[in-house]
Amino acid sequence: MVKTSEEMKNLVEEFIKVTKINYEDQTEKVREKSQLIEWQFRVGTNVIVSKNANRTDRIHLNVNMRFPAEDAKLLVIKNPSFSKAVMDISEICTMCNVGHQWVKDKNDIVGLAVFSHVDEEILDRVSFHDRWDNVARVTAHIQKILRSNFSGFSGQPNPADETTEKSMYG
Repeated sequence: MVKTSEEMKNLVEEFIKVTKINYEDQTEKVREKSQLIEWQFRVGTNVIVSKNANRTDRIHLNVNMRFPAEDAKLLVIKNPSFSKAVMDISEICTMCNVGHQWVKDKNDIVGLAVFSHVDEEILDRVSFHDRWDNVARVTAHIQKILRSNFSGFSGQPNPADETTEKSMYG
């Protein structure tokens, strides 16, 4: 049976509540800025779960990593360590079946988004948490890749962020 957007939103909210991680329904804030998002939850400090208006068949899970200025200075195309990190990150994302996109501010790389989706037809608690855990594991692995390729890379996970440091099952 096909799920409506509202049914998907209610399911997702219940799946998030199970984790006991603080979350915020940002639907109204997002709608004020854009009609592209039907609904959105911010979970912890850096996880976004959303439903795009142009896709009736899926929800998106997205982890946004923002880099401090001292780390962003290392992330330049001319840096051979960055080229190696890009290849390693692309490989792990491909192997784990998640997407990634570098976040730019003009010509500077200021972050990285790691994302996946859950199709509406299989949206249940297990599928949702499996995808969330997969994105969280890949994000943690990417942080290790960046730290191993750049001496002094501070991109440590936020110790207060339960969304990537804790399994979604407890």
